[in-house]
Amino acid sequence: MDEHTLPTADELGVSQEEYAKILRDLRQRGLGGEPVAFAAEMTQVVVPDDPRTALLAPRQAAPDPARGRLRAWGPLIVSMAAVLAIVGGRSLLSIGDPAPAYAFLESANGHPVTYSSCKPVQVAVYPANGPSNAVELVKEAAEVMRGATGLDIVVVGPFGGHAPNWNFKAAPIRPDDPVAVSWQDGNAIAALTDDVAGLGGSFVIEGANGNEHLASGTIALSRDEYDRLDRAGDHGEEVAILLHEFGHVFGLAHVNSPGELMYVHNIGRTTLGPGDREGLRLAGQGPCV
Repeated sequence: MDEHTLPTADELGVSQEEYAKILRDLRQRGLGGEPVAFAAEMTQVVVPDDPRTALLAPRQAAPDPARGRLRAWGPLIVSMAAVLAIVGGRSLLSIGDPAPAYAFLESANGHPVTYSSCKPVQVAVYPANGPSNAVELVKEAAEVMRGATGLDIVVVGPFGGHAPNWNFKAAPIRPDDPVAVSWQDGNAIAALTDDVAGLGGSFVIEGANGNEHLASGTIALSRDEYDRLDRAGDHGEEVAILLHEFGHVFGLAHVNSPGELMYVHNIGRTTLGPGDREGLRLAGQGPCV
């Protein structure tokens, strides 16, 4: 990856020192001769007095707005196919009956880059700082993903400590590392400011034959946002955030159809739409690697 394809330190929300370390790690990084890539989407959020009347503000540095409580997000290319997802309150828009839509974050030779279709995908839960039902929330979302993708998704844990890639920085990983789900704040991950609800994605690994696949995903959720949702008893929204993030973990990008959970705006949808399901079905039919 050439440095000129990378976002700036300001776009990533990191210091120049942290940015230099990221660049250095990317240059030096290798996984048994397999180059690793990582793409991210950053999100900005503004919370109005009454979120029901919110209009999505234009994003500053990217063309793709996001789901949210007056939230906007856009893509940045770093070294992991990851997305920062913001999900919050409702607007007054109605979903209607739009055409199904789906899109992929990464593709190669006309096919989506996916997880191996013949290997179990483990999901490790690190519930510290999360709601009391953190493990159950992840299991519920993972079960939906299992049904939608057909992949053998297995939730393990709970675990203490940190997963190797918990903070989205270059770290020694293995292709069979589980998808790690944890709850963090801005002190742990600079991008998790007060207006950010979570990040998620998977590493893109290029094998010796040149084929790419996803592996070793990460979801980092805002402890403050989940505390708010937990106190409000908004179980559906808690699961919806996870479903949206899992969509990115398994390779789905944002779409412009309000009938999908991967829609760039949050209009209150909490379940997968028809396009989401078709995209996830295809994501589960990748090659066996």
